[in-house]
Amino acid sequence: MKITTRARYSLRAMIDIALNEGSGPVPASGIAQRQRLSRSYLERILKQLVTAGLAKSKKGPGGGYTLTRVPDKISLEEIFRASGEELAAVPCIGKKCGDSCPLYKFCPARPLWSGLESTVERYLKQHSLAEFLKWES
Repeated sequence: MKITTRARYSLRAMIDIALNEGSGPVPASGIAQRQRLSRSYLERILKQLVTAGLAKSKKGPGGGYTLTRVPDKISLEEIFRASGEELAAVPCIGKKCGDSCPLYKFCPARPLWSGLESTVERYLKQHSLAEFLKWES
């Protein structure tokens, strides 16, 4: 399974907001600079995080991004899903089930792929942004 750049950057943005929102909204320019990301690409990621209800934005002077919940109430799975990440190891388990293989309903390996997806999803649901911040300390 390959985690997309968008998912990795979404996680980095959420970590950055969590670490820096103590004095108010965190400007996108600061996140982009600290995380060494293109501001235009970061803005698209932040928009997805806002749409997903994980962050909120404030426009104007003193504006920026804040979390909508405390970090221990935001799962890593939510962050990955907000980025559009599919947790499926193979296409026939994901959203396009059946499009990639004519034998998907009868595939003898399907239980393996389905189990792997469930394991990854469960792991990400069990870990919150707060725990991840502790790992980074």
